[in-house]
Amino acid sequence: MAMGFTSGVPFLLTLSTMSIWLSECGFDTKAIGMFTAVSLPYAFKYLWAPLLDRVTLPIFLWLHPVKRFGLLALLSLITSLVVLAHLSPLENLLWIGVVATLVSFFAATHDIVLDALRIYASDPAHVGGGAASESIGFRIGMITSGAGAVYLSLIIGWKGAYLAMAGCCVVGIIGLLNMPDPPKFKESLVKYKNFVKETFLAPLTVLLKYPGFIYLVSFILTIKIAGTVMNALGAPFLFSLGFSKLEYASITKVYGVSLMLFGSFAGGLIVHRKGTAYCLKLSALLQILACTLFALLAYKAEYHLNLLIITLSIESFSSGLLSTGFISYLSLFCKPPYIASHFTLLYSLGSLSRVLASIIAGYVAAQFGWVVLFIVSSATLVPALWYLQKTLREE
Repeated sequence: MAMGFTSGVPFLLTLSTMSIWLSECGFDTKAIGMFTAVSLPYAFKYLWAPLLDRVTLPIFLWLHPVKRFGLLALLSLITSLVVLAHLSPLENLLWIGVVATLVSFFAATHDIVLDALRIYASDPAHVGGGAASESIGFRIGMITSGAGAVYLSLIIGWKGAYLAMAGCCVVGIIGLLNMPDPPKFKESLVKYKNFVKETFLAPLTVLLKYPGFIYLVSFILTIKIAGTVMNALGAPFLFSLGFSKLEYASITKVYGVSLMLFGSFAGGLIVHRKGTAYCLKLSALLQILACTLFALLAYKAEYHLNLLIITLSIESFSSGLLSTGFISYLSLFCKPPYIASHFTLLYSLGSLSRVLASIIAGYVAAQFGWVVLFIVSSATLVPALWYLQKTLREE
């Protein structure tokens, strides 16, 4: 949960929180949507994730080899957030893009370590518990870097807010040092003659042998599009309806993320009692309803607080369900000795979908309006459910 918290903190600092920062500086929806590309390292972390299964770093020698990567990533993450805090979008936009990309890179590396340690430590029969703990910590981190950062920006400015978020990441170091070690220490890089084959191709080959792999990939690429759109462009949309920054932080980042926490906890129980597929189907149906209500808000184009609260209640709860169900489901396909590689490959596909959806969503909103954007987002969940069903049949 502590490591999940530190996973959630930088996540919003390069997405919705940064979009508010950029919006305040006068950047339009297209620019904000394009800027979400700084989170691309989340989508491509498989390119270096296999190294955690094979390479031993010659630093922090008192730690398990996997934890060495984690500690290096966390220290680098904290440093990059401190640097980001000292930059201004109006004067250093290019450097903000570079440093924000580094934030995403180090945060993604930390996530690789977290998921590997979680899967190794979890009982396969009760994978939902570990997924729920990580998800709950992640949502608390989102509250901190969402509402917390916005509130702090009102008091001490964005520089102080981002410095405070860097300090919060120390929690991840505490969590990392107290996680159980995987059963075996990894072997050194020099012991592998066919390093590329053993490190990068072997894990992929194992996954490709799964008969429903194409449906699994299709499901991963479509299931999170709707939630991404509502999260990445929620701030500009609500501001266009007349909601203030304080209202946005209170409603979406405190109330909304609190419901995500409840959804994550409920998701753990549902996965344990009904299975991961049931949890995923329920969350997808609720997100279809949430997208439809967002489209209704956009159609009315007026300040409707009650309708917004209802909409966010459904969206936030379903997002928590989806997070736990998604993590639990992907964990079932991860096999030793490629735990880190398998989970990261599958999860990074979802991250790639999220980044591409954020970029395209900004363009769609600018060209066709918010109503069309939310209706199209809702429609993407229909094939996602079909792909899930096909995956289950193949399994």
